[in-house]
Amino acid sequence: MDVFIVLAVIAAGVWFWVDGLRSREFAMKRCHSFCMQNHVQMLDQSIHLNKVFPARKNGRLRLRRFYAFEFSINGADRYNGVVVEFSNKIEYLSLLHPDGEIIQGVLH
Repeated sequence: MDVFIVLAVIAAGVWFWVDGLRSREFAMKRCHSFCMQNHVQMLDQSIHLNKVFPARKNGRLRLRRFYAFEFSINGADRYNGVVVEFSNKIEYLSLLHPDGEIIQGVLH
């Protein structure tokens, strides 16, 4: 019986890791396109996970992931951006631009 519990925990850990990689790749592509649309450069070509919260959608438990990234206007400065991914959709994408926040709502 203990072997099954250990295997279930390992399987859950592997699922969490693989699902996190898929989510991160999806969010990173959307961030990169959003930066290109707004004529800014996404720095380091990377995003990092800030928070993960469980949430329900259609009665099913899913994970809502909050990512942060940096962008530059002229290559010499750094500003922050935020993206929230939930259930294979981008719920929120924002560039904290010095002239005012640029927000894009739900993306598919």
